[in-house]
Amino acid sequence: MFNGVAAAALLLLGAYRTLMAKSGGLRLLCGAWGVATGLAWYAPSYDFPSFVPGLIAIGAPVIVSAIGLALVALHQEKK
Repeated sequence: MFNGVAAAALLLLGAYRTLMAKSGGLRLLCGAWGVATGLAWYAPSYDFPSFVPGLIAIGAPVIVSAIGLALVALHQEKK
């Protein structure tokens, strides 16, 4: 439960900082999405529909988390 609240708080803070054009807002938002996706992957209620192949069901959250991490690491703010 605490992990979900922490992820939601990071998403809200990242969204606020991004919308207000504050420094590091987009990086924080991308990182928060990566954390939220990673947490969702381990949630007990995490279940894809039966028609989704297993490899996609397992790989999709990992790929989204990796994209979020890459955006955090590679993003450079322009002034």
